[in-house]
Amino acid sequence: MNDKLTRRQFVKRVGVGMTGLAAAGRLFAAESGRQVPLAAGKRPNIVWIYCDELRTDALGCYGHPSLKLHTPNLDRLAQQGVRFDNHFCASPVCASSRVCSLSGLYPEDTGAYNNETAWSRFRLPKPVETFPPVFAQKGYRTATFGKLHVARGMYPGQTPGHDIFQHHDGTGGGMGFWKPLGEKRLGMTRDSHGGIFPDDVPYPPEQVVSHALKWMEQVTDHPYLVRISLLQPHTPVLPPARFMKLYEGQDPGLPGPVPSSMSLFERRVAQVHGLDRLDPSQFLTARLYYYALVAWVDSQVGRVLEAIERAGRRNSTIVVFGADHGNPLGDSGAFEKHTFTPTVHRVPLLFSWPGTLPAGTLRNDLSDSLDFARSLCGLAGIAVPPVFKGRNLFADPAPEAIYSTIGYGEIDSRLGPNAGRGDWYGGRGWPRRSCMRTTRYRLDKNMRIDGHPADRKDEDVFLADVVADPREMTNLAGDPTHADVVKRLSAMLNEHAKGAVEIPHEYLLRPGKSAKS
Repeated sequence: MNDKLTRRQFVKRVGVGMTGLAAAGRLFAAESGRQVPLAAGKRPNIVWIYCDELRTDALGCYGHPSLKLHTPNLDRLAQQGVRFDNHFCASPVCASSRVCSLSGLYPEDTGAYNNETAWSRFRLPKPVETFPPVFAQKGYRTATFGKLHVARGMYPGQTPGHDIFQHHDGTGGGMGFWKPLGEKRLGMTRDSHGGIFPDDVPYPPEQVVSHALKWMEQVTDHPYLVRISLLQPHTPVLPPARFMKLYEGQDPGLPGPVPSSMSLFERRVAQVHGLDRLDPSQFLTARLYYYALVAWVDSQVGRVLEAIERAGRRNSTIVVFGADHGNPLGDSGAFEKHTFTPTVHRVPLLFSWPGTLPAGTLRNDLSDSLDFARSLCGLAGIAVPPVFKGRNLFADPAPEAIYSTIGYGEIDSRLGPNAGRGDWYGGRGWPRRSCMRTTRYRLDKNMRIDGHPADRKDEDVFLADVVADPREMTNLAGDPTHADVVKRLSAMLNEHAKGAVEIPHEYLLRPGKSAKS
């Protein structure tokens, strides 16, 4: 922070308002180097609840155009703290997004661009520093529960001295928890993207929160940083039956056809997913499954909040809720992820710390998943290592632009690398694509294809005016009146990608596959 920044300027910057001057003063003091003791010298506990494939309109506090949502605990969390409305992931896919949030670095900095990073052959060019060990060095106990899914070499015990968390328990965080019951009992079909989990069988994902709460209860002599990483609502979407009852009689509607004004990239994603061939009734049901499963997520958040309150720790605990990326649910012709459409790229972010962060605050400034590291260190009064990029959301000014990237762009890269599914037009390898956002525009384009930088004809530039077109469906890149905007933003994106880390091709081969000649 600038040494000349006054307390009043700080309050105005973070949007606390005059009623929050005392709380803001504590943050200001920490950021300006004047450490103020927290609760007689104790640092706050931090509980970070992290979901997979969660879009913003599945939370009542963000709102849905037609559904009556059932997320009372998340809505209460938003009322108790700060809700970020323009928060985006730094990579719209699981593994690379998770590396970004833990490291405070872009994919271009680490080489973690897609889910190939978790493959057995993959090797990071160098160890990636993450922020939880910084907390451990300051006396925190750190732990993660549930899904981890990061780059090869970042898993516990694989790189000595570089474990992310002191304690890791993945129980309940796996994707195959439903297999003992079988597809038939769950009512799953290939095209429905999910089914219903019976209420008379224990729901394995609930073990994630159960194990986390038990660990939190046992940590009494030190502050803790715990991440509760829920797989849900990731596909296959399997809500417990009782949560489907909450949406009986509700109609989420069906999306219209994919407009030709979208990028070639987004249209190719839609072609690979083939949702135009999906039975409308199954499509509708699949969308309801999703919102019902988010209601289950909300119930788990309620368990966490209740435990913290019961222990008398609510005012000494920062609760953060977020997600690695969203899910279009067919709105752009696809399910799951991979694009920069707002239903995928934009994700919820809630920060709550009663008595310190101002309740009921809405923030519209740009932020992304790199900001976790600096923001949490700042709130805890911990000096931030310079390796972390991003910003402290409660002290630093908003950036002019944020960036996001997905894909390796090799000759045998695929849209869905784990399944080896989805090549580019003409049978080419799936491209690397990068995006930048300002408060007014989103621009994305292909950066690399078939192992080489994309030339002009392969870039497939897309420009959206996010104010005039909030669904970001209309491409303005070919409009002469926006030529200067395209030129300026494209140059900024090129500068961002300059010097991007590249991974040797042999590290990106699917297990059991050889290089394509």
